[in-house]
Amino acid sequence: MKVLQEGPLADILNRFMDLILLNVLWFVCSLPVFTAGASTCALYDVTIQYALHENPSVIYTFFQAFRRCFKKGTALFFIFFGAGLFLSADLWCAFQWNTRFRFLMVVVILAAAYFYLAVLTHVFPVLMYFDTGVKESIQKAFFLSMSNGVFTVFIMVLNVLPLLLALMRPVYFGQILFFYFVIGFSVIALLASMHLIRLFDPERVKEAEKLEEEQRKLRDSEGPQ
Repeated sequence: MKVLQEGPLADILNRFMDLILLNVLWFVCSLPVFTAGASTCALYDVTIQYALHENPSVIYTFFQAFRRCFKKGTALFFIFFGAGLFLSADLWCAFQWNTRFRFLMVVVILAAAYFYLAVLTHVFPVLMYFDTGVKESIQKAFFLSMSNGVFTVFIMVLNVLPLLLALMRPVYFGQILFFYFVIGFSVIALLASMHLIRLFDPERVKEAEKLEEEQRKLRDSEGPQ
């Protein structure tokens, strides 16, 4: 979605509008709920290309990835949806049980929830980028999340930030919700992609950065038209 044609300001504005469009596509395509897995894969397909300094067509790239990842993305969604319900039910039961082991049970369940969220943070971009099977995607996401603990926590916090902000500042809940529905989720995916692609394919990142630097120098040498 090109608003302006040339110049640094045009690049920033065009990318901003693309992120809004991408956020809307992700949100609309996730509305049936069970399609959220494929929609998230498609979201990361676009943002990883952004992280590689590429300029994909948002709509075309999104729906190509959505179709490509639909079956495996949907399977992953149901796996993690079921696991999330199981952990939530366990945590609720642990708080209800009046035993001397309740604290230990809560700690164990919260630890399991951390691993669950850590893998969930990585599994959809892993599936999209490597086109692996469901089991292989979960395994690879687990090892990546465990080897990058600080980044994993950072992205997990960003994902739950709307809820945290709403709890701390309920008066701003509407504005927070509006921001995330308009552009927030695509921004989070872009921030995650800028780090994830360095884990997935560091050589490709080096090549992309080298090409971007050469193009920048070429634009600078040509000067204003």
